[in-house]
Amino acid sequence: MFLRRTAVLSAAALLTAGLAACSSGNDGETLVISASSTPHVEILEHIADSGVLGDVKLDIKPVTGEIDPNELLVAGDVQANYFQHAPYLADWQKQKGVSDLVSVAGVHLEPMGLYSEKITAVDQLTDGSTIALPKDTTNFARGLYLLESAGLIQMDKPFADADLSVVTQKNIKVNPKNLKFVEIERSQLARNLGDPQITAAVINSNYAIEAGLVPSEDALLSEKVENNPFANLLVVRTADENDPGVKALAEALESPATATWIQENYSGSVVPVHPAG
Repeated sequence: MFLRRTAVLSAAALLTAGLAACSSGNDGETLVISASSTPHVEILEHIADSGVLGDVKLDIKPVTGEIDPNELLVAGDVQANYFQHAPYLADWQKQKGVSDLVSVAGVHLEPMGLYSEKITAVDQLTDGSTIALPKDTTNFARGLYLLESAGLIQMDKPFADADLSVVTQKNIKVNPKNLKFVEIERSQLARNLGDPQITAAVINSNYAIEAGLVPSEDALLSEKVENNPFANLLVVRTADENDPGVKALAEALESPATATWIQENYSGSVVPVHPAG
């Protein structure tokens, strides 16, 4: 309850000065959007600066602390958010009993990777090594399937058939190296690489980049991009799905120009899901 109250108070502080989720007037529409700092805010700032949105302005609120961007969206404090993938959104709505959040654009992938300060190759993992994974349900499951892709474990169901919202360690069928797993908040994983008890950590690319890692170079193991269901989304309430400003932003995020900018600025650590051009 304390954390939840803190999150609400933080959200109120973040959105002071009479901000509305969406405002319009002589100067056009303003969309208030919460987004993860890397690469989401950077991509939004690029689009805002490019002029492709015309009279639509973006008021970008970086995701910080205990604030839940989806709760802000449901409350109407922002009109959109850009930080999550479809399995996470589905699981969040299921847990919260919410059904009116919808994706209006798929933008980029952040291939999840395995990182370490103690080994330089996956085959150096020894019996009983401890691997840290994201604490939230869907990314924890995603991390386990990444480890399976390297033959480190075997899950009881193929990835295509698994419900990521209910996957736990109990779904590990074979664990030949007796690997141990600990769950840590996504934003804290990179800083725990120096923990003497942790051999390696599975980290989302945005947090790896924020920690100074280069996913395309430093990851010992990375997700495949092909048929990857974890594209990061622009999400709104269903009531705003056809809002002109929302549609303009969605079109810009999915444009060939934005895909090209992502390719040129993230060197494979962040991958656009639409063709560049």
